[in-house]
Amino acid sequence: MIERYVVPREADDAFLADYAADAPAGHALYRALRDDAPCRYVSVPGPPRDGALVVADADDATWRTATAAFAGRQGYLGAERHGPVGIAHWSSPLMYARAVDALGDLLSGARTVVYARVIPL
Repeated sequence: MIERYVVPREADDAFLADYAADAPAGHALYRALRDDAPCRYVSVPGPPRDGALVVADADDATWRTATAAFAGRQGYLGAERHGPVGIAHWSSPLMYARAVDALGDLLSGARTVVYARVIPL
């Protein structure tokens, strides 16, 4: 299960300390690349992944169409579903941006946020 966190920018340090003390077992933490994301942090089950995670609230048809189009793109590393939430793993935010430039925003109707892994100190 993906956990989302709404954290004001000024509360980052306190949130990260609290998360480190009580992190869900088997999860990795990611931070949105844009400060205006509604949920600036997400906790995703599985091993930590480098690169970028595109997290989207997309219906099944939209998600299938997007991930089928992504399949041959350079930098695309795969996708998974967690209920209504899809995660596409990219080697970097740049590779995802290039795919959007080439294919159009296939997830335009979905709430989509790009995240990068938080490296523990």
